[in-house]
Amino acid sequence: MIAEDRQENFRPMAVVATVGTTSTASIDPVPEIAQICREEKMWLHIDGAYGAGLALLPEFKSITAGWNEADSIVINPHKMLFVPFDFSALYMRDIERLRRLFTLVPEYLHLREPAGAEINYMDYGVQLGRRFRALKAWMVWRAFGRAGIAARIRDHLRLAKLLGDWIKADNRFELAAPVAMGVVCFRYVGPVAGVVDPGPATPVHLDTVNSEIVERINASGRAYLTQTKLHGRTAMRIGLGNVLTTEQHLRNVWELIRETAREF
Repeated sequence: MIAEDRQENFRPMAVVATVGTTSTASIDPVPEIAQICREEKMWLHIDGAYGAGLALLPEFKSITAGWNEADSIVINPHKMLFVPFDFSALYMRDIERLRRLFTLVPEYLHLREPAGAEINYMDYGVQLGRRFRALKAWMVWRAFGRAGIAARIRDHLRLAKLLGDWIKADNRFELAAPVAMGVVCFRYVGPVAGVVDPGPATPVHLDTVNSEIVERINASGRAYLTQTKLHGRTAMRIGLGNVLTTEQHLRNVWELIRETAREF
């Protein structure tokens, strides 16, 4: 793609690598992407998304491979670190770049802030004012501590794997993607009731059924699912991230999904 852009007289600017995509929590090969960015003199931005929280766990240290090569990294604590939406943390290799881009004060007032000085955030983004988002992050992390957060992340990983096992044990369902982090994507694949000779259900019909299952469950108010598209097919999606979620909650929602599927 970079070569094609250059042939068309476009200048590729940046690559965004994702560590734990929102749909499936898949991980891009960051070290290889970083190598290309260095060779092509392009900006490397890493979207931490779901994966950044795993950096707290020593057994998942490999997830940060290539991060040292990034020009910028964004982390979404509302996905895995139990901070209520919305709150994100941006790390910049050269934060002065943002100041040069966004500051609105006259040139004669441009001063480099000494190390440790307070930052006036209006000079580092579009907003002149903002809510105190950092307070809720401080409250969560102060309440649980590093060890407490790590323990809860590990439990969510356990619950995601457990749900994956339940799905594989029911021949009416299939995993739509490998279980990664706290995200489980799966599909109802049949049998479809009300058909004299069902045969193989058509993908289009199954897409409709999967969407309908999600809508009925959400309308019931008993649970909340999301859906996504994988390889052009509709899949149900459960993202674990609530600090209060227990195994019993997961069992309840799985039974609700199975009950709802029996209506088709």
